[in-house]
Amino acid sequence: MRSLKILGLLLVTSAFVVLPVAADETGTAYGVFEYVVENAEGTFEEIGEAIASGVPGGAWELLGTVESRDEKKCDYRSRVFVFHELAYGAAMITANPATGGFAVVDRVGLFEDENGIHVSVVNPHSINRTVLMDDTAHEALTEEHLQELRTRILGVVRGTESHRQYGQMRTQGHIGKTMGVVAGGKFVDLIQEKGKIKNGDVSAVAAQLRNSLDQPSKKWGLHLIYEVAIPEHDMVVFGTSGSPMDFKSFSIVGAGLDESRKDFACPGFDHAAAYPLEIVVSRQGDEVGVSIVDAMFRMKMFFEDAGKWAFMNNMKMPGSIDKELKKQIKNGLKAL
Repeated sequence: MRSLKILGLLLVTSAFVVLPVAADETGTAYGVFEYVVENAEGTFEEIGEAIASGVPGGAWELLGTVESRDEKKCDYRSRVFVFHELAYGAAMITANPATGGFAVVDRVGLFEDENGIHVSVVNPHSINRTVLMDDTAHEALTEEHLQELRTRILGVVRGTESHRQYGQMRTQGHIGKTMGVVAGGKFVDLIQEKGKIKNGDVSAVAAQLRNSLDQPSKKWGLHLIYEVAIPEHDMVVFGTSGSPMDFKSFSIVGAGLDESRKDFACPGFDHAAAYPLEIVVSRQGDEVGVSIVDAMFRMKMFFEDAGKWAFMNNMKMPGSIDKELKKQIKNGLKAL
């Protein structure tokens, strides 16, 4: 019995071993995040206002912002801006109607540390390869979209332009199960349906969920950050986050693979753009489904560079996040 327990512990703790990126035939290595500006000029608020007012325009819209701060633990700040570009978002869904809803928004992180103020983005190359399950047909569109986002940011934020990537470096989108048991596989198989309404209407379901998601959850403070309707695909995507969850995640990942950040007061703030979480409401035949990504798998997508020991000590966190989301969704669907 003791040997079985030890084996089980080894399986769990090995789930987040960070392996070096090796050259292979699967493609270019992409980090989960990419810097756009390092050592930005101005105050945190000035830069934040420049992003919020200067990046939107044309087909680009700002959906919402979320700030993570715990003044008792850290004097620095992080803020995430969620943007949506209509044609790009629709293209992701067209590329894969079953999974594309989880790749329709862009998240831009603004954060402070001992070296100054910086701006980074979630790298769509990394995320799209996972969400679209290594479908390479849209790589050119992804690159064009990334460069337009960078151009919009650089047009309003002054500082040192940077293309430095960080977070887990991957040469393919597929994130396999570790030791055959922990959180991995085809992205489509990691989507969890948390509610279904027979003969429902997407707009009506979204309206009920909106009210429920707007009420902060008990432990993680999960509450509605953004909502974007994509009527041509009969879909609504919500984003939810909460400071307790955000700050805990950043404290777990720490410096990640960036050793230069290990002595910082808030090293994990460079991962701020990992949130908000996505909730997708979409028509599925004669039903309307409400789906999220398996919480453990999503943690692997954005925080795998935390390393095995950090995750071992917080293995219950993904499950508790999933439980709170499920409860919010269930409460929202009660009236239907």
